[in-house]
Amino acid sequence: MKFVHCADLHLDTAFSGLTDGKKAAVRQAELRRTFLSIIDLAKTADTLLIAGDLFDQNSVEAETIRVLRAGFASLEHTQVFIVAGNHDSLNENSYYKIADFSDNVHVFGTELECVTVADCDVYGISFRQMMQEEALLKNFRKEGERPAVLLMHGDLGGGAYNPVDRDMIAASGLSYVALGHVHSYAEEMLGKTVCAYPGCPEGRGFDELGEKGVIVGEVTSEGVSLHFEPICQRRYVEQKVSVAGLTTQEEMIGAIRASGLNETDLYKIILTGETDLVPDVNVLAGGFPECFFLKVYDETKRPLDVQALISESGLKGMFAQKMLSGLEGDNRELFEKALEYGLKAIEGEKVKVL
Repeated sequence: MKFVHCADLHLDTAFSGLTDGKKAAVRQAELRRTFLSIIDLAKTADTLLIAGDLFDQNSVEAETIRVLRAGFASLEHTQVFIVAGNHDSLNENSYYKIADFSDNVHVFGTELECVTVADCDVYGISFRQMMQEEALLKNFRKEGERPAVLLMHGDLGGGAYNPVDRDMIAASGLSYVALGHVHSYAEEMLGKTVCAYPGCPEGRGFDELGEKGVIVGEVTSEGVSLHFEPICQRRYVEQKVSVAGLTTQEEMIGAIRASGLNETDLYKIILTGETDLVPDVNVLAGGFPECFFLKVYDETKRPLDVQALISESGLKGMFAQKMLSGLEGDNRELFEKALEYGLKAIEGEKVKVL
């Protein structure tokens, strides 16, 4: 059985972190286009496996449903299997029950089911509610001699979203477990069973960095072959840029530009290093109007003149004197940080320890 395995599309995500409503709308449209890219990949597969969280929330745009219907219906030779996850659980109000998808779409219910396709058994089970602290499957073992796949939204790490028992999977006789819920690509062998998360096909924030995509693979009686297929239209990228010693905002813009940017991706730029100039993050971000999204964070430090501090009267001078021996020792960096935080506290600033 040749398959495309995707998960966690989170269609109609609000993208509230972009602040610009027009760009949020662009990203929502791009999520739908990424879905259509997955459809194109699936046209040469026997099955399209969607492992939950196809929708981000209970409210779904009419256009999204139209795109899904048309996309699934275009797969003339591909069976679509879907399980519901924690964001789109299969309850009485679920869009899975009212969307009227084409006949090649099978949405697994909240009790374990098995469907045979291309001489392979496909098992699946959906979330019935958002929180699923108890495992959906216990003491599971496949039946028959055919290769078997399990499609499920769940957490190999445990937790409140269908904790998956590794020992059960290792003893299950399954060839492949197609999982959703974790938003980055991961693959693990449990016994003779390959378990994999494709991750989300599009990043939706700076906690979902880098290349995103789907898994393309095949299950046969001989085993499982997989490869990760990048498919995202934009990446979330976090970059640290040193501006040590720079004295103007324009020089800092130049340092950011030299770090390598493109017009497509979304950037979180973190400024580091010692500089007398306090960076104006708004001015710096404004220097890149060609970028789809760029935000600048300031983690620079002001150079400390310890001798000048020591000569001061009062609490600051006394504190600097106490720290002097440490600043001259092997743990200089630690004492510099302690001095920085201490001076902020003395001056009444709120100290945030990173």
